[in-house]
Amino acid sequence: MFVFMAGLSQVYGQQMNFLKMQEISFEDVLKKAKSENKMIFMDVYAVWCGPCKLMDKTTFSDSLVAKKFNAEFIAYKVNAEDVPGRVIVQKYMVNAFPTYLFFSPDGELVNRLEGVFPPKLLMDEADYTKGLLKK
Repeated sequence: MFVFMAGLSQVYGQQMNFLKMQEISFEDVLKKAKSENKMIFMDVYAVWCGPCKLMDKTTFSDSLVAKKFNAEFIAYKVNAEDVPGRVIVQKYMVNAFPTYLFFSPDGELVNRLEGVFPPKLLMDEADYTKGLLKK
């Protein structure tokens, strides 16, 4: 049984590596994205938000989503109720939770999504958004 459970943790255990606004500023995330030439995937959430918790529990903990986003994006989690989070909410007109903002490595807002996304759909949207930069 232990061997089986250990195998499951390898398949399902990987999670997205979010940088958190409480630990690093958006300006520093922008610098990191530019230096690594990666897009930023920003998850704007609220602590009380049920759909936000569902995304954490399901989509963001999906191993395929984690693998893709950890390799291709700088993932950044923003609590909309913190002071710096409220600045993001106001600047990018976030009106629903969760909201996902995709930025180019240069900090340009490229795409936004709102709501709950199953893993495959979120990965498809990420690919679509990356394609927007190539046009």
